[in-house]
Amino acid sequence: MKNLKLTIAALGFIAVAAACGRPGRHVVISEGDNYGSVKIEYLGRTYFSDDSTTITRITPNGYVKYKKDDRSLIAARDGRGDITYQVNGGEKKTHLSNADKIFLAQAVKDMIKRGHNSN
Repeated sequence: MKNLKLTIAALGFIAVAAACGRPGRHVVISEGDNYGSVKIEYLGRTYFSDDSTTITRITPNGYVKYKKDDRSLIAARDGRGDITYQVNGGEKKTHLSNADKIFLAQAVKDMIKRGHNSN
């Protein structure tokens, strides 16, 4: 009986320790019809600028993935706390071209419209 209590206590401790390392909940929003598709996936929390055109912060170990039709964007927080972007499967970078900034602004507005981080 004592071994059982120790085992249950150890398993509880492991579960709590594992949960503490997670950055937040994992959410997937997916919509599509004959005219196109959108998929938004995120882990943790993403914060947007007041004008809803850029990402200002992502919680540690968090990310957001956005795919609309044939274009995609992945934004993640790196080990230093900087946001890295990957557009259409390209290289990770911290600074975007003007065209990529326009796509990011469209993506942020679309994510907000579809309820990303609404709660």
